[in-house]
Amino acid sequence: MLSIAIVAQNEAHRLGRCLESLAFADEVLVVDGGSTDGTPELAASLGARVVYRTFTGFREQRSFAVEQAHGPWVLSLDADEVVTPALASEIRETLTAPAFTAYRIPRLDYMFGRWVRHGGWYPQYHVQLFRRDSGRWEREVHERWVTGGPMGTLRHPVLHYSHLEVADFIRKLDRYTTIAARERAARGERVTLWRLALEPPAYFAYKYLWQSGFLDGAHGFTLAMLLGHYRFTELAKVRFHGSADQVSPP
Repeated sequence: MLSIAIVAQNEAHRLGRCLESLAFADEVLVVDGGSTDGTPELAASLGARVVYRTFTGFREQRSFAVEQAHGPWVLSLDADEVVTPALASEIRETLTAPAFTAYRIPRLDYMFGRWVRHGGWYPQYHVQLFRRDSGRWEREVHERWVTGGPMGTLRHPVLHYSHLEVADFIRKLDRYTTIAARERAARGERVTLWRLALEPPAYFAYKYLWQSGFLDGAHGFTLAMLLGHYRFTELAKVRFHGSADQVSPP
């Protein structure tokens, strides 16, 4: 039995496309974190089982979703992801005689109006298909399923309609870098001035030149710049984490 687990909150504008691609599953589960836009009602109308849990963090939400799934196999998706017929067929065929307890799936991103294939964006592999007892979720942002055994790799990609506008990317950037910076600061990580100055432009060059982001034209340049900004913002938040609490009154 295959359960598909989706974590969602205020995703009514794009959840429908995701759910309509999941007819091949034995169960579709949506864990709603407290939506106010009709997400749970939409999910239920399209055949999903809806479970409510107050959002406390991405890792905790995904872990809860795995616990609530009825099947021994789980496919973890986001509301902005779509399973193609080719991938659905490959998953069903793989699960008839699975050789591994977890599988990586490539992801193809649609950003700012086009599919992006360079700059390290494709193929990105994520462990999304796994036996529910094979591992656990780690990290608070850009979560990953960690398993102790060997993993298989599927051929067909998940379609990811991730950032339709630049503004959407920037909104997520602020939220995700805050979460990641808190994790780094909690581990005692320190960011020097030299690292703050040199790492973001180096990361831009890595994405744009070394990983051939320039082959995606203006999209590749824009994404490499945004990722450099992402890296700078995260490092700056680590460096100045809690600094406001240390300021003495004038």
